Amino acid sequence: MPDPLPIGAIKRPLSSAFRRVFHRIRTEGHGAGRESAASAIGVFIGCLPIYGFHLLVCTAVGTVLGLNRLKMYLAANISNPFVAPWLVFLEIQTGAWLRRRSFHALTIEAVKTTSLATVGADLLIGAVAIGAVLGGMAGWITYAMVRRSDEQNAFTDLVRLASDRYLAAGVIAWEFARGKIAGDPIYKAVVCGGLLTSPGSPTTPDARDVQQTRSGGTLLDIGCGQGLALSLLAEARRAERAGTWPAAWPSLPPFERMVGIEIRRRMAEIATAALGGDAEVSARDALATSYGPVHTVLLFDALHMMRPDQQDTLLASLAAALEPGGLMLIREADAAAGWRFTAVRWGNRMKALAYGDWRQPFHFRTASEWQECLARHGLSSEVRAMAEGTPFANVVLLVRPRQS
Repeated sequence: MPDPLPIGAIKRPLSSAFRRVFHRIRTEGHGAGRESAASAIGVFIGCLPIYGFHLLVCTAVGTVLGLNRLKMYLAANISNPFVAPWLVFLEIQTGAWLRRRSFHALTIEAVKTTSLATVGADLLIGAVAIGAVLGGMAGWITYAMVRRSDEQNAFTDLVRLASDRYLAAGVIAWEFARGKIAGDPIYKAVVCGGLLTSPGSPTTPDARDVQQTRSGGTLLDIGCGQGLALSLLAEARRAERAGTWPAAWPSLPPFERMVGIEIRRRMAEIATAALGGDAEVSARDALATSYGPVHTVLLFDALHMMRPDQQDTLLASLAAALEPGGLMLIREADAAAGWRFTAVRWGNRMKALAYGDWRQPFHFRTASEWQECLARHGLSSEVRAMAEGTPFANVVLLVRPRQS
């Protein structure tokens, strides 16, 4: 009798199969038209009085039409326990008006004398009518929300490619990457907003070809986490090489190396697996690292995790390593931004509690205090808002060596 397979050998293929199925369910039916159709048809099905069969019908219709079945079923939940009684009442009255040009009287006598066949027919006709109206409205609203320009579609494609690298690490890592890259404005600003582009960098196709032949030096991402910025930049570089980079976007520097530093070993391992040979990620303390010459430094949401003296120590090391003409991008919260800064503080505290690190200290500064700190290390800086679409007080500082 052969030896039984170890439990780990069974779990691995099952886990891999689950990730593939989950990925397909979450991403099928992509595109403004298909997503709008899924919402419209899902709401229509949800309005039909076929309670207990909505999931089955959504699955069958979505499979036949190639739509996102999960989104269809979520839309069908318009007939949830809180809404269903009002929806049924509206459908019955609508059906009565369409059939007889009159409504049901709201009396005990009318309830006793009206036959179930009449009510059933009114409900069915009214459900089709109300479902068509509400479904059309849901489809129109969805289309208005998800329709995108060619540039938005290009960024959406980059987000998909960058986040799909994390699927092997698990659904949670993939979902986090997908939501974070798409929802945090710093990532779009980095790849297509010109933050990494030096003043006067070429933007025309011919000039881009010239720039691509020059070295971009080393990009260093400190506190890179799962390596989301590095993953997005790697996919952006592939898009430029493939000729699919939108003409309106500035060309990115052709970095020779991309390096990530992350103190959390597990996060560094996830980043390494996702990035492969596109970047080098190591699990080490940024404060205990010596830096060689670097052209670009990314420092997103990391400085406030350090004491003020540690912040100065790290910035002094990076200032010494930054090449002439180099750039440092620092994203932090502006402590002078009132309630928006309070939202940042509460968010960081809740995150620390979720990770079980309730004693984590935070040391924020105002935007002007950051500029003063950078100036002490021989760096000039420019502050830009970086909170678009969020309630937070985030800013990005574009930092360069001060010219003597």
